[in-house]
Amino acid sequence: MIALVKKYLKTIQLCASQAFDGNFLFVFAGYAVRLVRLLVITAVFSSLPDSAPMSKQQMLTYAVVSSAFSEQLCVYTPATTALWEGSIINRFTRPLPVIGDLIAETVGRWVPSLLFYTLPVYLLSPLLGISVTPSSAADGLLFACSLVLGVSLGFCVDFVFSGVAMHLKNGCWAALFIREGITALLSGSLIPFALLPSWAGDVFTALPFAFMAGAPLSIYVGNGDAPRLLLLSLFWNVTLWPLCILFFNKSQEHMVSYGG
Repeated sequence: MIALVKKYLKTIQLCASQAFDGNFLFVFAGYAVRLVRLLVITAVFSSLPDSAPMSKQQMLTYAVVSSAFSEQLCVYTPATTALWEGSIINRFTRPLPVIGDLIAETVGRWVPSLLFYTLPVYLLSPLLGISVTPSSAADGLLFACSLVLGVSLGFCVDFVFSGVAMHLKNGCWAALFIREGITALLSGSLIPFALLPSWAGDVFTALPFAFMAGAPLSIYVGNGDAPRLLLLSLFWNVTLWPLCILFFNKSQEHMVSYGG
């Protein structure tokens, strides 16, 4: 067990250090795009009047935290890209389970983003008059628990769509685009469910996607029933992970990978 943990930690370390290999400008261009998107969203929220479901400050805090943790709230592993490139086969030759290896790679790639985007956003937001502190210390702790469950569920969803990509043969990008469209709307990472029509909010919060981003963010700003959201998030994790692993493993039988 200790040897296995060391292998995972080494994978995380390698992927964290490789993030800027030959892609320095590309990586920071990605951060710049995220920052511009955040500024646009906060400008829109600032123009909205305080509403009963959420105050203006809650909306702004929601937007900032969503942007700061965007990679954790909408998880994307290298699985689909590796399938298209043909490098997916390398994962099957490593001394780690494929799913565990992909998770370790993804976590490693988060490290630079947390240092060079999340941390600066948190430090600079108060200068713009936007609070980035949770509504209470208890909500901050519950947010951390909800975020862990949300990340776990995000990995689960990503592996399901990776399995779909395997069934589509060379239609990897179709699966990726479908997934991006679904999660952007249904996860609550872009628009808080409280701002949607009541019927839409009720429908979306009943789906597992809502517990990837909407639930943690609602808890953070104090606009959600934290115990209920945590229990539902745990329920979806326990329910979907066995099905995800079974589907992903069965999908490998249909895998056709091109490239080198």
